[in-house]
Amino acid sequence: MDKDPYSLNNLHDIFTPAPPSLWPPGTGGQILLGMILISLVYAGFYFYTRWKKNNYRRAGLQLLSNAATVHDVSILLKRVALAGYPREEVASLYGGKWLSFLNKTCSRADFKDHFFEDMDQTAYPAFIESANIWIKRHKTFDHRQHVR
Repeated sequence: MDKDPYSLNNLHDIFTPAPPSLWPPGTGGQILLGMILISLVYAGFYFYTRWKKNNYRRAGLQLLSNAATVHDVSILLKRVALAGYPREEVASLYGGKWLSFLNKTCSRADFKDHFFEDMDQTAYPAFIESANIWIKRHKTFDHRQHVR
């Protein structure tokens, strides 16, 4: 080594430091990861409870594929309605009141009077389609509105 501080013989290679590590993240990253984790847990819980709550609809749709007569479909609709509404509201309905209930609880389903004229007749395709729509799309009973 030269005693001269300006000599080129005194130069050394430049060592660059290692890039900063991505883990563990800083405080902002930890907060962001925590919020994402909480959101995922909440979304998973929400979709699981929604899936469980609509289990009776899936069962009704499965049974609808086996229903042959107007009577079978009507009984199935009543069973599905009893699963989604209080027994006091649904069990005593028949005829025009039952038809009105079905149309009122699902605006997309279009149940007509002539569907229920001959209960032993093979179910009309339009009737089965209306039942399918009603099972999938009917409004469920809201307990909060009926608390006294």
